[in-house]
Amino acid sequence: MEIRWIRHDKVSSTNLLVSEMLKHQKPKEGLVIIADYQESGKGQGTNLWHSSEGENLLMSLLLFPAFLSASYQFHLSRVVSVAICEVLESLGADPVIKWPNDILCTRGKIAGILIEHGISGGSISHTIAGIGLNLNQSEFPEFSMPASSLFLETGKKIVPQNFAEILVERILIRYEKLKEGEEHALENEYLRRMFRLGERSLFEAGGVIFEGIIRGVSEYGELLIEKEGHIVPYGHEEIALKFKGQTE
Repeated sequence: MEIRWIRHDKVSSTNLLVSEMLKHQKPKEGLVIIADYQESGKGQGTNLWHSSEGENLLMSLLLFPAFLSASYQFHLSRVVSVAICEVLESLGADPVIKWPNDILCTRGKIAGILIEHGISGGSISHTIAGIGLNLNQSEFPEFSMPASSLFLETGKKIVPQNFAEILVERILIRYEKLKEGEEHALENEYLRRMFRLGERSLFEAGGVIFEGIIRGVSEYGELLIEKEGHIVPYGHEEIALKFKGQTE
């Protein structure tokens, strides 16, 4: 796959820019939009992504995974999450994956993922994988969940473009393996990095706080919680993990 890089100093959102290109142009798979700053960076739902200009990675990658049924779109979240962890590990960090779309390190949240799909005829026509990853930033606003960066975790600084090139290469390696049918290996790599897997934790669902144990993620991307002796699946909008006294 040929990678096409488009770099901007400032955009509203890299995901939005790719989405607009899909409407008005015919971009090829492998398009990457990278920016120094996002004016309207988004996370999951109504969450926002905050980043100091020029210090971090803000990018979106366009894929055309027509081989994948829409029911199994979470495989692509696994691809991106595992690839991010592999690159961070190679640089000396110790990341874990907080379902469904966050990467945490020792000091706090280091990355957020926003994956948006186009669905056609039961298959995925396109995927926009948006990634915000803190690289060189050393000070952050106060959030309910503390933020961290590669620099705070390892003392290392890296040019965002250089990190992006390494990361995109790693994502595409995982993507090709998924295309070849290696979803079980991908699932294992995801699970072994999963935050609080097998640990008793507090959750909130439907306004009720309860104790349960994360047992994994279903093939459809639902969080599997052991609750009163039964495994119950939850979608990402149905449940929240209580993290350091806050609902995340």
